[in-house]
Amino acid sequence: MTEPPDSELDPELDEDEDEGVSFAGRLRPLLAFGGVFSGVALLLNILGGVSLGLALLVMTTLLVVIFAAVLVISSPESRSWMLRTIAVGIAVGFSATIIYDVTKTILSQLDPSPFDPFHAIQIFGELLVGTSSDPALITAAGTAFHLVNGTSFGVAYMFLFARDGGISERRALVTGIGWGLFLEAFQLTLYPGWLDIRLYQEFATISAISHVLYGATLGLVGRWVLRRVFRELVSDHP
Repeated sequence: MTEPPDSELDPELDEDEDEGVSFAGRLRPLLAFGGVFSGVALLLNILGGVSLGLALLVMTTLLVVIFAAVLVISSPESRSWMLRTIAVGIAVGFSATIIYDVTKTILSQLDPSPFDPFHAIQIFGELLVGTSSDPALITAAGTAFHLVNGTSFGVAYMFLFARDGGISERRALVTGIGWGLFLEAFQLTLYPGWLDIRLYQEFATISAISHVLYGATLGLVGRWVLRRVFRELVSDHP
């Protein structure tokens, strides 16, 4: 299994202070948690009644401050590793989210029921800009939040499971789908009551299949891209 660049494996500080701190691999969970900042904001809204806009502002501010501090004190090698992994996570996470949405669109067209798979986007928008705002603004705000969610979850996956691309295709597929189904479990637990979903079977089926394809994209495409970004570090593991 690959780890961050060699200096990442050393939990000690570099002897040369000018070079900054070389973090250990245990930094991955912290960076992954930063990737779910928008999901935490949504959770605070659903379970705690906190304004989604306020929760998102607070979580974003914390993310920016902490990540900026980590970058400042990091060694150049650590900074490069973090930024490259984040860039891959953003690109692949966004792509996987588009595939997720296309899948939901196709499946909803094949289903004869009146279920709207994008109703949550409308709710996101209303929570962010208000129910009295222009419908186009509500849709834009909700769509933006949805895309940020899917993309940031992709970044979290890269830090938690992708291991710089040094995993087998099978493991990439299994961990990717597993991550997608974890997000699906989150939705199945909270969304039906929160959104007052009446067509539960349609919601569960369409959402589950879409999350499987989302996760498979994260795992397989993420592995493919990371292996090229971190070519010098990659070795296969089952």
